[in-house]
Amino acid sequence: MIQRLIILGLLKQGSLSGYDIKKKMEKDLGIFSNVESQSVYYSLRQMEREGFIKKRGTLKKKHLKKYMYSITSQGEREFFSLCKGILVSPKRPFIELDIVLYFLPFLNKKEIMPLLRLRSRFLESVKQWLMNKEKDVKDSPHLALLIQHHFILSAVEREFIKDVVRVIKK
Repeated sequence: MIQRLIILGLLKQGSLSGYDIKKKMEKDLGIFSNVESQSVYYSLRQMEREGFIKKRGTLKKKHLKKYMYSITSQGEREFFSLCKGILVSPKRPFIELDIVLYFLPFLNKKEIMPLLRLRSRFLESVKQWLMNKEKDVKDSPHLALLIQHHFILSAVEREFIKDVVRVIKK
C-alpha cells in the first residue's frame, strides 16, 4: 500500500521512468520509508493493469525503448484515497526495536551494549543528515514538516536508547 502511494505521489510530480521512480524512492524517501524499491516494476505493471497509471514508450538509442509512466485520473483518486486512509488509520507505527526489547532478557548484555552504541551513532548521523536536508527545503513547507517530524522522532529515540543502556547496566 505504501509503495503504491509513493509511486502515485511521485507521478503526480510528472512523468517518470521506472528507473527514475526507483532512484527517487531510494534517494528522497529511503530515510523515511522502508519500502523496497526492487519491486517497483511489479507494482508499475499492476497499477497499469488497474488503470491507475499509463505507460508510453520512447525510443532511447537504436532499438532500445524507455518507458515513461504517468498518473491517470483514476490514479489521482486512488492517491487521495490512500492518503486519507493513512491519515485516519487507527494503527500505531510498528517499531521493530520494540520486539527486541520484549526479548531483552534473553540477550547477552555484553553483546548488545556495543550494538546500542552503534544504534545511537546511527541516530546521530540521521540527525546530521536531517539538519543538512533542512537547509534544502526552506521553500517547501511540506518537506520542512517531514524533516521536523523525523528530527523529533530520532531525538526521542536517541534519548530512549540512553534509557535502555541505563536499564541494562543495572
